[in-house]
Amino acid sequence: MVRAIVNDPNGGFTARALTRDVNGAKAKELAKLGAEVVAADVDDVESLKRAFDGAYGAYCVTFFWAHFSPEKEIAEVQSMAAAAKAASLQHVVWSTLEDTRSGCLSAITACPPFTANIKSRTLTAKARAITFSAISECQLLSY
Repeated sequence: MVRAIVNDPNGGFTARALTRDVNGAKAKELAKLGAEVVAADVDDVESLKRAFDGAYGAYCVTFFWAHFSPEKEIAEVQSMAAAAKAASLQHVVWSTLEDTRSGCLSAITACPPFTANIKSRTLTAKARAITFSAISECQLLSY
């Protein structure tokens, strides 16, 4: 996404990459591409608010594979949703996965309890986080 933004001279946007370590190799690589690299952490909502301040939009992704915890996944999404709302972002893209519980047609439909018919804990946790956190928390999506 950063490459697409910095390589579009007529796009009108600047890429801002959020990272826990602005001195890390990946952060330095993004800076070389032309991105503004800013320190932030999904466990620190205030750092996210500062990082989102003045931005038009955000591409949000969580880190389920770092902790394998549905509860932490929800907390991460809640932090990003709260920060996006506080910064009055105009557009937010959530990187999520499909809910795998039987009876769930999409992340925004009513689904059975989290413990019911789980085929993939990872997929379901990510979908559940976006359903119950971002959408209900700040109603960022508009149709």
